[in-house]
Amino acid sequence: MPHRWCNSAQIRREQIESGIDLTFNEVFKPLIVSRIKGLRPSRVLEVGAGTGHISIELSKLGFSVTAIEPSLGMYLVAQDVLSSTDVKLVNCTSFELEQDTIYEVAFSHLVAHVVDDLSAFFRSIGQHIEKNGYFIFSIPHPCFYNDYKNFFGDEYNYMVSMTKNVSFTITKDSQNTISGVPYHHRPLSEYFNKLVESGFAIDGFDETYPDEHIQEKYGAKWETPRYCMFTCKKL
Repeated sequence: MPHRWCNSAQIRREQIESGIDLTFNEVFKPLIVSRIKGLRPSRVLEVGAGTGHISIELSKLGFSVTAIEPSLGMYLVAQDVLSSTDVKLVNCTSFELEQDTIYEVAFSHLVAHVVDDLSAFFRSIGQHIEKNGYFIFSIPHPCFYNDYKNFFGDEYNYMVSMTKNVSFTITKDSQNTISGVPYHHRPLSEYFNKLVESGFAIDGFDETYPDEHIQEKYGAKWETPRYCMFTCKKL
C-alpha cells in the first residue's frame, strides 16, 4: 500500500505549501490542531504523517511529536519539511511501531478509509495509547462523500461496505491527478462498532462544514459536509 503515495508526495507538498489545498490548510489543519491543543498532551503520535505539515504545527506549539509514515516518498518529503523541528519521524506503519512506545494522543488524517482491516488498524493504534488517552482521526464522510466524488455508480448502497481503487484531484488543482488509491466505503455504524470493539469510547464527532467565507474560496458552496472526524477515548 505505501508505495502508491511516492509519486504524489512532492505534488502534495506543493499543494499544501502554496495554499491551494484549501481543505487541508483551512479546514483540517486548524481543526485537528485545535482538538489536540485542547487535550494538552505531552506526547503525540501522528499515524500516516504524509508530508508532515500537521506535525510541524504541533511541534511549534511545544508538543513532543512522533510521526510515522510508511510511504518512502512521503517519508522523504516529510523528512525535509520537518528537518528544523524536534519531531521524531519514522518510516513504518502503525503495525511496525515499537511495542513499548506509549502516547497520550494519537491522530491520523485521512488514513482509516484506505486501510483494508479496520479493526486491526484500530487495535494497532490502541496499543500505543495510554488508558484514558485519545485517538483522533478524519475520514471522508460516509454519508455524503460519494455524492461529491461519484466513486461508485449504480452499485452504491450506503449500508454496504465496498472498495474501489480511485483517482482524484483537489478543487484548486485539477491538473494533478492522484491515482490508484484504495477507497473503502463503510457505513458510520461500522466505524463506531469497530472502535468500541477495539476498546475505544466515542468522545466527540465533527462533521466538517467550513464557514461561508472559506467556502467562497472554493468557488462553489458545499452542499453537505464532505469529511468527518472522530475523537475517541481509550478505555
